[in-house]
Amino acid sequence: MRVFFGIGLPPDIRKQVGDFSETLRTRLPRMKWVEAQNLHVTLRFLGEVEEARIHLVTRAAREAASGLEGFRMVLGSLGAFPNPGRARVFWWGLFQGAEESSNLFNRLEERLVDQGFESEKRRYHPHITLARLRYPSPLRLDSFTLPEGLSFTAPSFTLYQSTLTPKGPIYKIVEEFKLE
Repeated sequence: MRVFFGIGLPPDIRKQVGDFSETLRTRLPRMKWVEAQNLHVTLRFLGEVEEARIHLVTRAAREAASGLEGFRMVLGSLGAFPNPGRARVFWWGLFQGAEESSNLFNRLEERLVDQGFESEKRRYHPHITLARLRYPSPLRLDSFTLPEGLSFTAPSFTLYQSTLTPKGPIYKIVEEFKLE
């Protein structure tokens, strides 16, 4: 089962981010855009996990969530991985909530490693993936006008199953973990 952790967006924020992405599709036609229903703040991609080990993943998540409160997230600037000069992933970062989501990531990571999963090699950078490019391309991030003041409270995070199809991934909620 291919799984990852993410923070779901409230419907109004998902719509506004999706509408923003829609305005860019004609300007950036070579990108593979994330469908609005799949938008989320990425926490941790695990990849293929045997179904017999999913209980270890959910245990780690419950432990990571324990004692943490929901937190406010404010969308900030645009960015690209690995960098704007050789963009493969086009994303929208956080102005506020990055520290809290990093703390959640670190707690989750520690507990996943305790359960026998490999640690993430890349530095965590909270973001919403907007689009992907098959081949690295330069991206002028200063040419986009962002909607301002998009914010929400993250009351939980979610373990998603991702099924790849020719039309794009299909995400299914495996379990949601409340932040109190």
